[in-house]
Amino acid sequence: MVNYGCSKGCVTCKQRRVKCDQAKPKCRTCHRLGLQCEGYQIKCTTLKFKEQNHKFCNEINRARVARDENQASSPRALAEPDTSVSFFFQYYAGMGRSLESARGFFEVLIPLYCSQTQESPLMLAVSAVASEILSLWRRDYCQTSRDIYIQAVKCLRSTLKNHNEWGKPGTISAVLALQLYENVAAVFGLRSGTSIHHNAALSLLPFASSNKAGGMTHILLQRFILHSEICSAMRQERALEDTAHSWVKSTDLIASTDNPSPRLDAIGATVAELQASYMQFVTQDGSITSSQNAPRDWIFEAKRLDDQLLAWSRNVPDYWQPLKLRSGQDVDSSIPTYRFLCEVYPTCQIGTIWNLWRVQRLLLLRIIFSLHAIAYPQKFEDRADKTSPSDEHLGDYVQTLQELVDSVCHSVPFYLGNRSNPLHLADFGDTKILLPSPRSLAVVQDERRFDKQGQKGQTSREYYRRHIIAQGPWHIMSPLSRLLTLFSEGHGQSMASFLRPGQHEWIRKQFMRVTYLLRIPLPVNSGKSKLYTLTKLPGQEPTDSEIEYLAKEVRNGAIFMSGP
Repeated sequence: MVNYGCSKGCVTCKQRRVKCDQAKPKCRTCHRLGLQCEGYQIKCTTLKFKEQNHKFCNEINRARVARDENQASSPRALAEPDTSVSFFFQYYAGMGRSLESARGFFEVLIPLYCSQTQESPLMLAVSAVASEILSLWRRDYCQTSRDIYIQAVKCLRSTLKNHNEWGKPGTISAVLALQLYENVAAVFGLRSGTSIHHNAALSLLPFASSNKAGGMTHILLQRFILHSEICSAMRQERALEDTAHSWVKSTDLIASTDNPSPRLDAIGATVAELQASYMQFVTQDGSITSSQNAPRDWIFEAKRLDDQLLAWSRNVPDYWQPLKLRSGQDVDSSIPTYRFLCEVYPTCQIGTIWNLWRVQRLLLLRIIFSLHAIAYPQKFEDRADKTSPSDEHLGDYVQTLQELVDSVCHSVPFYLGNRSNPLHLADFGDTKILLPSPRSLAVVQDERRFDKQGQKGQTSREYYRRHIIAQGPWHIMSPLSRLLTLFSEGHGQSMASFLRPGQHEWIRKQFMRVTYLLRIPLPVNSGKSKLYTLTKLPGQEPTDSEIEYLAKEVRNGAIFMSGP
């Protein structure tokens, strides 16, 4: 295929999909951000022949990706040969997932996909997501994924004309896959995510329950829909949608006794409702606009829910508990840590559930701190005196705040290791990438929790490493952006001054590191939008306010995602 024209930007800016100033010998944009400018490609001729053989020869494409990844075979033969789907299933839907920590979507996706007919909505939706994700690893823009997404939407609309399809697992999973595609596209496009697929999934909840043939698959999908709604309600500081609210109150669907994740969601639903009630009376600067609800009522309820969250943490399986490692002793010193400590987990999914637990407790602390700041402004502003005579427990709240934020910071090395370059397929075989692991210790408390998740042809250590390389940056992106937005908003600033010295800056630095690893573009002024201009003189870094603005844009894109 012939492609007229050629971008004259440097190789690095092309990979990051940002505008290059084309300065010679190195561009100023790379110099400003401290990136290695890889220079400029040889001048293009009038015609450029674009490689698109992969669209017509799946066998050649599959062999090339298998060589680049240096990986084992895919989980199982797929109904349609698609390298991107195989990659997505192995590294995102397969690794690190189990029914013991199931959110409910990825755990049933592979068998559902393999049971579908050709050109079904689910097959098309998964193919769109997979193509989008693999293009990020290949560092090339993939228009194909958008085209497949449009086909999937059209196919789903046609399917939904038949009311008998509404409650089927394949139909519901297709809707959830389309929402996942939207989440990824919104984050990397720095735009607000749309709720159209999320709302569609909520509307299908009653039909899912009426279809008894799905069994456990239906239960897991319903749990995931409710989990996503609870998480998005907490992000948007709103009450649950009526459909989700009725399901949470009228059934024990999410109050599972064998999986800690749904039990945490059951508490999270109440946290979201309390936050929504409180935010109705709070202005942007944190002041109370009405006295209809007494502050003590909010504080009492926040304490009650925090006690439930503490009880949850004491009842999780022993192997779920974070394992603390020390830099230079248990962990290679090249891995950035906070206060020389890191915490590791059995899987990324379990680590993210813990961070969701921490965020829920932080939301409750925000209510408590905000009310104390309103009731006792003079004492609260005196940072030398961390207690108030009217509430002897305020000092305990400060300690809890610091411990929760510390734990989020200590989880960063687990997800990122010593990675410093944008993600690439070669990362899976790069021995220079170091990750903290319990296997670096002489004694492992429970080897079985890792070995039992190993796949055929892979040792448990390879399995553990590869799933973190694939999923780690994405999983920690949300908790870090949550902390930055939480402490920058008017009703959360009362907590920021109680952080440890330099901790806020460390969080900003790690968030920018994540956006660089994922190659999330920095917002620029397009002349029409409200985005900040991050163009600086050589050697200058984005300001704190600009970094926090980027964090808000990322959260707007991920507003309907699961997790913190």
